[in-house]
Amino acid sequence: MDLYKKYQNTEILEIFKSLLKSSETIYKELKSGAGLEFLNTTNETDDEQIGLDVFADECFQENADKDTNIKYILSEERPDFVQYGDGRYSLTLDPLDGSKSAIVGIPSGAIFGVFDEANNISDFCGKNIVSGGFFVFGINLEVYFAINNEAYKGVFNNENSSWNFVSLDKLPKYKMFAINASNKIKWDNWLQDFYDDLMNVEDENGKTYNIRWYASMVSEVKRLIIQGGLFAYPNDSRKGYSNGHLRLVYEAIPMAYLLKSIGGSSSNGKKSILDVDVIELHQKTPVFLGDKELIQRIENLNK
Repeated sequence: MDLYKKYQNTEILEIFKSLLKSSETIYKELKSGAGLEFLNTTNETDDEQIGLDVFADECFQENADKDTNIKYILSEERPDFVQYGDGRYSLTLDPLDGSKSAIVGIPSGAIFGVFDEANNISDFCGKNIVSGGFFVFGINLEVYFAINNEAYKGVFNNENSSWNFVSLDKLPKYKMFAINASNKIKWDNWLQDFYDDLMNVEDENGKTYNIRWYASMVSEVKRLIIQGGLFAYPNDSRKGYSNGHLRLVYEAIPMAYLLKSIGGSSSNGKKSILDVDVIELHQKTPVFLGDKELIQRIENLNK
């Protein structure tokens, strides 16, 4: 599929070209084995940084900064709400998601969102996002994304340095639950009961849900898109986790937009992530992504 012939919005396509170019550079750096060391620094939400975190952030920023279509570039790795230009669109970035997992060989990636006419932090919300998705730095360099509510997968061909895009299918059904169950005792009671029900109640074929956990959101959501099921990063009683751990603007909203475009759903436990008000640059939120019926069940339980 020639993505550039399909869409007439040249402004968004230019932004997308910048993202693709950056991902190729970051993937090459990762494959070389560089940047996989801790720096004794943290980002704006106190996550430890490795060298590749900084490299990826600088790479995305450098390429996006050249694009006259962009007004704001917001990054998980940077503290400020800074205007870069006078374009119509703004870009949000988690430049290297799953960096700690990358150290042990689990695929990492990057998450991005493109927002229309965002002038204040409150504008970086679900109603203004027009494209969102993520890269995966694994065996292949891949991208999963939606533009104008249509979803695609792209795979980079190293031999001829080109991308091949195909449409994504609707979210399949599968009994898979991606959650860090080691924190179960710290979850809210309703979530503990929900988990126990999925794990212990057999369906008509004698099957229960399988638990999976990579500790890399991009890898978890890739599996969710391919297999179906549910991804969850809830709040819990640990210090600093009362609102979960994932960032609303950089991670949750772009992923929620993508999942909606393939027939899935999202929630913070109470309502769709796309309906959550954005009040802070690095705002955190509980995240549930996946099967619509499971998301509705979660919201019914959490009342």
